[in-house]
Amino acid sequence: MAVSAVMVAVAMMLQSSVDATGTAIARPTGDVKQEDTSGSYFQIFEFYGRPPHTWEHAQAMVGGYVYKERAGRLAQVKSSAIHYFLLLNFLELRENKTWIGLGAECNETADLMWIDGSLLKDQSFRAWNEGTLKKISRSCRSSKGSGKILPVFYDADEFGLRWEAGSEKQNLRHILVEFPDPVVLAAEKEKADAIKAEIEKAAKAKADKAEKAKAEKEAAQALAVSAAAEMGMPKAEVSNTPAKDPKGQ
Repeated sequence: MAVSAVMVAVAMMLQSSVDATGTAIARPTGDVKQEDTSGSYFQIFEFYGRPPHTWEHAQAMVGGYVYKERAGRLAQVKSSAIHYFLLLNFLELRENKTWIGLGAECNETADLMWIDGSLLKDQSFRAWNEGTLKKISRSCRSSKGSGKILPVFYDADEFGLRWEAGSEKQNLRHILVEFPDPVVLAAEKEKADAIKAEIEKAAKAKADKAEKAKAEKEAAQALAVSAAAEMGMPKAEVSNTPAKDPKGQ
């Protein structure tokens, strides 16, 4: 990366990357490098200043970084090609736990998704640490429907690099930033919007089905009350619960 480009990047960060504490900034630790299959540029940044250095803060900060007119984001590692490129070209990932752009959102289930809204289940590549998915599942079961996000970071192990789940308030000093190809970015947005529309459609269909079932139940109860009134039965005797077998069976 040219010296002038580094200076511009640092100047922009000093101006626009102060977090809610008013003290923390992030600076590049080395050169920016391009990965061929995605066309994206990648670079590692390090937090300086007082915490928080959380995933949420990292995500907010990197959106203000620009390289070659490309807006930054937390890195999305959607293929083995990108994963091994990072492993070979950013050796400091082996030394420092580093935020990436993946999270588990605790809804009815643990929805694993990248920051562009695309779902992890739609890709074949995975790099989980052993036991991490069970850890996510347990945590989201205890926070079901909360919308809480468990952020993911790169963690080194004996086999290379693996994904590990953190917590909302966890502080890590290092951030893996991606400057994606605008053409690829537009395609990803279109796909993510389509996925979001399908999710919303499914949720609406589920809600409509529940509402229909509720209306049918209420109508059945009203009909039972009406029929009972015609027969002169007190309302208290009307019930949708099946009568017990007189023989107790």
